[in-house]
Amino acid sequence: MSMTHDIGVPSRLRLGTLGAVLLGAACLLVLVLAAELPAFHGLQVAVPYAVIALLLLRGLPYHAPHLHFGAANLVTLGRAVAVCLLAGLIGHPEKVTAAGWAVPLAALAILALDGLDGYIARHSGIASRYGARFDMEVDAFLTLVLALLVAQGGSVGPWIVLCGLMRYLFVGWLLVMPRFDRPLPPRFRRKAVFVAQAIGLLGALAPGMPPSLVLLLAGSAVGLVAASFAADAFWLYRQAKKDQT
Repeated sequence: MSMTHDIGVPSRLRLGTLGAVLLGAACLLVLVLAAELPAFHGLQVAVPYAVIALLLLRGLPYHAPHLHFGAANLVTLGRAVAVCLLAGLIGHPEKVTAAGWAVPLAALAILALDGLDGYIARHSGIASRYGARFDMEVDAFLTLVLALLVAQGGSVGPWIVLCGLMRYLFVGWLLVMPRFDRPLPPRFRRKAVFVAQAIGLLGALAPGMPPSLVLLLAGSAVGLVAASFAADAFWLYRQAKKDQT
């Protein structure tokens, strides 16, 4: 989410967002304490949530003209809290193994809620660039966390992390070469690829999955997301070339 100043943001919206962020932090604290996580694990959960909270507050001008944080964003915030909890398992493969089906099922629940926030926003008339970007960033973070959890399982090499890093590399490319940066046309392909890669990563995390099938699922996930970003990069390249002629 873009970092910007909150000049012109209604105080009601600012206070509502702050309240939502604090509510999410309280839920996260309760869950961390209930799980009796060591301090280091707690930091792995708290740090990404703190970054998300900061960006949420800094990006509020993009939520205009709405005066409320909204139910749709609350759903997305709940998804972000759950992803942060999963991030606490990175670097601790023994805990993922001990959790059994809990990890892939929790990730599946996060994925299942992905369409709910957008549905609420559209049907309540509070859709905004802010909410759409928030949802997209949570999806990207979920993909990165799942890829790291699969990588530490040992059945797949570190190359699977590319599945989660691809979007951040794409954004980095546009920052370094801003002449290619322009709005991309809507494509159903992107949503379909996200769901397919998430299912592949979830399958790779499922207990008792044969190593050969884990490799197939992981490889398919990386291939799909790489092809999707390559298609978008090529479109941006062609548009930049057209502008020069």
